[in-house]
Amino acid sequence: MNKLMEIVSRSNSIAITSHIDPDGDSIGSILGLGLALKQKYKNIKILIRDSLPSRYEFLPGSELIKKYDDIEEQKFDLLFVLDCGDEKRIGSNEILKNSKTIVNIDHHISNTKFGDINIIDASSSSTCEMVFSFIKDLNLLINKEVATCIYTGIVTDSGNFMYDSATEKTHLIASELLKTNLNKGRIIYNLYQRKSINSLKFIGYSLTNMKIALDGRLAIFKVTLDLLNEFNVSYDNIEGLVSYGRDIEGIDISVVIREQENGKVKLSFRSKDDDVDVRALAQLFNGGGHKKASGATLTASLAEAESMVIEKSRKFVRW
Repeated sequence: MNKLMEIVSRSNSIAITSHIDPDGDSIGSILGLGLALKQKYKNIKILIRDSLPSRYEFLPGSELIKKYDDIEEQKFDLLFVLDCGDEKRIGSNEILKNSKTIVNIDHHISNTKFGDINIIDASSSSTCEMVFSFIKDLNLLINKEVATCIYTGIVTDSGNFMYDSATEKTHLIASELLKTNLNKGRIIYNLYQRKSINSLKFIGYSLTNMKIALDGRLAIFKVTLDLLNEFNVSYDNIEGLVSYGRDIEGIDISVVIREQENGKVKLSFRSKDDDVDVRALAQLFNGGGHKKASGATLTASLAEAESMVIEKSRKFVRW
């Protein structure tokens, strides 16, 4: 930590980034750390490859987030990569090649330790939980704005404190964050109580057309680009779809197979039982994640991906 604090203090340009297809933990962690560092350091850039999902636009500092393509200079003394299991998920080779020092902070057990400095804690509920401790170690203030971002990431990545990863430490950190007088109601409203009519219609359609396989142990949702266009929704509006399948009695694994551009599909897996390891399942598709929440991307048609998911899930469900 002393070495890292020295690197931070002598860095004239600092960038913070996270993974493609950003979620609450990735956005919360980069904003939380970015706002904290801005208290003391001026040249801070917060970058992602993709557009910011609309449900996180309420977060303090969200206007500071830029896409890689929107900035000219991508050379930095120090690059923080948060919540990213491997280099490929950053979505930019340039920023990695042109950064003098890379600090990799993550809570995924499958992290490849690609940084010059790697801070990995698979026991943490989220990267935001780790960022809270990191900001404390840097002797920076966790004010209401920083706390709002970190609390959002903890809530989303712990499944509202429902997952096994939400430990006593997680709740103690959440308690500290609430002491900043953050607006918890506003966070919950923006995350869970601001659904559009179109997104609910899409979820209704998806539930009606959900496929059940492997003798009632596997729930499959297929999401095409045409369907998203037909219902006029973006995927970040319905990212909780996979949880509906997981919550069905008797289901061991729920998966969303989502069509992407360029012949690729994204797999999102969920399970609810300690004996059903969807991280190991995702690794069969060169993906990763957590034991009960994981994902992968592969080049295949929806039908091919569905067939592969059914076949590879056979050894993970409880017969």
